[in-house]
Amino acid sequence: MTLYLVRHGLTDWNVEPARCQGWAEVPLNRAGRRQARELANTLAGRGIELIVTSHLLRAAQTAGELRDALQAAEGREIEVTIDPRLAETFRGSWQGRTFESIIASEPETWAAFRDHPESFRFPQGESLAEQQRRVLEAVRDAALTGRVALLVTHGGSIRLVRAFLNGDGIDAFHRLKAPEGVVLAVDADGLVGRIDRFLGLAPAPDEGTIEASGAG
Repeated sequence: MTLYLVRHGLTDWNVEPARCQGWAEVPLNRAGRRQARELANTLAGRGIELIVTSHLLRAAQTAGELRDALQAAEGREIEVTIDPRLAETFRGSWQGRTFESIIASEPETWAAFRDHPESFRFPQGESLAEQQRRVLEAVRDAALTGRVALLVTHGGSIRLVRAFLNGDGIDAFHRLKAPEGVVLAVDADGLVGRIDRFLGLAPAPDEGTIEASGAG
């Protein structure tokens, strides 16, 4: 079974002068809606049974466009559910501001974000480590459905999933990419156990072996 992750389509805040979106409710623009419909062409025929989307407007609208296009192409109903854990980082006082203004007024904080994302917390907001845990919980639960699922999420969320899949730390955040219109296919075989171990919900295989060998 495969899970598919996609980023929401383009918004006006993605275009220069770009703004920090975070949890701001920003709609797709015309180009973003077109991207979603084109993405449906790429995903058609892959047997998608379920679409799970972030609660944020730009993701939910992308999910709606994808559902409508896939249903029209394949002639069947596709369920859509909302999972707020797929949301972008809550970026606190940066939300709604242009990146240009953030860099100019908070150069040291911006440098910390760029140089040490693994320990960074957005001012009055969330850390990337907290975001990664909740996003992986959502991915895990989608895998547990046993259905071919499409997860509609955000650039930061996809980067953090990529870091986990690659075995990288969050320090790799800025080196990883998550452009609009690109599908991340994830093999769900063994994925739940791997996420559980990462989240501390299950022992690593060698720990279980050690316990078993010492039981007698």
